[in-house]
Amino acid sequence: PIPIALRWFVHQNPLSMSDLDPESVDLIPGQLNDRKTPLGELNWIFTAVTDTIAWNVLPSPLFQRLFRQDLLVASMFRNFLLADRILRSLNCTPSSYPALPSTCDHPLWQSWDLAVETCLYQLIRDGQLGATTTAANSSDGTSTENGDDTMSNGGTMRGTTMSSSTSLPFNQPQATPTPTTPTNIITAPFFSEELTA
Repeated sequence: PIPIALRWFVHQNPLSMSDLDPESVDLIPGQLNDRKTPLGELNWIFTAVTDTIAWNVLPSPLFQRLFRQDLLVASMFRNFLLADRILRSLNCTPSSYPALPSTCDHPLWQSWDLAVETCLYQLIRDGQLGATTTAANSSDGTSTENGDDTMSNGGTMRGTTMSSSTSLPFNQPQATPTPTTPTNIITAPFFSEELTA
């Protein structure tokens, strides 16, 4: 669900994410099960946010049955909460059994949005995600203006350079990216404190 959630976020926030290619979210480094990586941290935050939303809106016995008894069922219903948010933004009404109330407007989604935006900007700043620029492929399809290299098998290998037109939130000065610098992800204690409640 993380790549879909990130793509949807990029599309829903055209002002703050206008310079980011939605497909570049596939290039976020890390493993889903390793919290010390950006992708793992996003997965962990997504789990914390969706579990907290469910804990807030569901009766306790239903929450325990859907989110605490079976890992596969819990994952499926976390994904349903995300699907509810995305589909309702497209004027669709998802349904589940047992029926769950709509959570698309729950205030904790703003925490998820903030975490995603912070992570994406940090990765852009560190040069690990490329920004969108006008691509001018050569006739043989081997290079583009923004530092991306297109391989002969149709795959794309993204460069780590940022476009000079990349804008950071709130008109912050643009830092020069250093591709060899590892990303320093700062974990927020808020979610770990909430999960212990």
